[in-house]
Amino acid sequence: MSLYFIAVVPHKELRDKARKFSKDFAIRFNSVKSYKNFPHITLIKPFRFDEEEEILVENFSQMKLKSAPFKVFLKDFGCFPNIYKPAIFIKPENKEELQILYDEVQSQMKFHPYAKLNPHLTVAYKDLSPENFEIAWEEYQLKTFEDSFLVDKVCLFKYFNGKWNLLKIKNLE
Repeated sequence: MSLYFIAVVPHKELRDKARKFSKDFAIRFNSVKSYKNFPHITLIKPFRFDEEEEILVENFSQMKLKSAPFKVFLKDFGCFPNIYKPAIFIKPENKEELQILYDEVQSQMKFHPYAKLNPHLTVAYKDLSPENFEIAWEEYQLKTFEDSFLVDKVCLFKYFNGKWNLLKIKNLE
């Protein structure tokens, strides 16, 4: 049984900027997991699909999304100070459009909903130790960052060969 997730992915230039922060975490704070992944904002967290993959891809392709393309504005850094798995991320300012898109995807794909989507673009997570989180957050809470990207598609990814691979794109119209 394979693992999948659904996300929005910024343009290459913004992904490259985010990866520079992830590289900083890999080098200075011994947190490489985020650097090995690609920058994205998760809509539907990783899930397993019990039926044939073709059914999942067909359901994803046939979604009738009402959301028109919209811009996400990113500003500065935030964190999840979880004691076991802290994370540092770039914050989207306008979360409402992402929440609406999540609600549409979740209801049409019939996933169990989260209580509320908490959109973010992760630059360090999973292997960031609590000690290194404290040191990094001292610095990153003061850093500034500003950029934006157009959300004009939703992407379905599948985990195989040790990484997330793009399986299907659904354009917003």
